[in-house]
Amino acid sequence: MATGTHGIVFSTGEPAFAVDRHGVILAWNEAAASSLGYTEAEALGSNCWQLVRGKDTFGNRYCCEHCPMMEMAVRHQSPYRCSMSLKTATGTLKRYKVSTLVLFDGHDGETLIHLCHAEPGGSMNTSRVSSDSNHDANSSLGILTPRELQVLQHLADGHATEDVATLLSISTATVRNHIEHLLHKLHAHSRLEAVAVARRLGLI
Repeated sequence: MATGTHGIVFSTGEPAFAVDRHGVILAWNEAAASSLGYTEAEALGSNCWQLVRGKDTFGNRYCCEHCPMMEMAVRHQSPYRCSMSLKTATGTLKRYKVSTLVLFDGHDGETLIHLCHAEPGGSMNTSRVSSDSNHDANSSLGILTPRELQVLQHLADGHATEDVATLLSISTATVRNHIEHLLHKLHAHSRLEAVAVARRLGLI
């Protein structure tokens, strides 16, 4: 593990952990152990999507083998800050504001460092989240227009607003309007979250 990765993870008092491009946890600080309940020994070497099983604000599965944040990192794009619920060792979910740093290493590939700021009153029961997730998924399916789906697919492919406008032969202002509408319809707070929600719902 690179010294830089270790130094960043262990230099903050906030829960923080690092994963490689395959989702394997490389570093896990004391604050993460205290907040989430997994010891460093339990976390290291585990796949993040199997251990913390991150979900978005509405309970849709966010962490997965094909991590949208890692996909952005591979394209040398910066992941946005987002709200995420992580599973603790006791089985409950805790809400965090997650900021992600990307470290690029020519030999080992990309490393993601997740800095997690716990939200007040952010614990919830997993059974309730599962029920809410199913409800949100059912209510969200089929609500996007064909053009909004096109825009969303281009965002998922890593295209910027100007690129989407060129590809669809529309103005950047129109693209921004479509993005605003699809964010609202998917209850997402960022483009990254919208892509993640759409993938969970099978829209793209």
